[in-house]
Amino acid sequence: MGVFTPLFLLAMILHRNSQKRIYLNNAIYFITFKTKDNYPYFKEQIFCDLFVEELKLCMKIKQFTLYAFNVLCEHIHLMLQPTGKYNYSQIVQFIKRHTSRNINILTLPEGEFGQIRLHDNTMDKCVKEYRKIFIDKYRINQFTIPTFQWQHSFYDHIIRNEMDFQRHWQYISYNHLKHGLPENWKYTSLNFEYNKALFNHYHNLL
Repeated sequence: MGVFTPLFLLAMILHRNSQKRIYLNNAIYFITFKTKDNYPYFKEQIFCDLFVEELKLCMKIKQFTLYAFNVLCEHIHLMLQPTGKYNYSQIVQFIKRHTSRNINILTLPEGEFGQIRLHDNTMDKCVKEYRKIFIDKYRINQFTIPTFQWQHSFYDHIIRNEMDFQRHWQYISYNHLKHGLPENWKYTSLNFEYNKALFNHYHNLL
């Protein structure tokens, strides 16, 4: 059976006219979430690198297929399909919670950083590594970046059909150009090897 069943399409129509989240098996979602007050935290590429690491970790833990993403200066675009027991709200919550925590750890004054308990796992090792890069760049206590926060909610759209998929894939993948970022912007799924394979995987679902 294809992804776009009559029940799926009916739910999509209802979802389009509602603020409520609708969770459907095999649905693919376009998602956008923003930083608080549109602060351009992700002009700092150290934060972009950390976000991508968090995204990869979340894929493993929360079980979803990622078709496209783009990290812009003050917002994130994703196109994903939950494949396990977690819905897309839980996935977004995980990403937002962990990225805000770990970005704020990077920017802590040295005295406060010493009170943070980091574990000997892959992500916390990554945080320590990026913390060192950040301090080497800005020096201890010599930066004025405000506490990282996300806007509370997020926007979502259920992908309706193949044309809708292709339109949103293009929009996400090349969105950095719209915002004046370099053509070879590093933080888009265009630059990740699995991107083409995922795009082909989608067509096999139809």
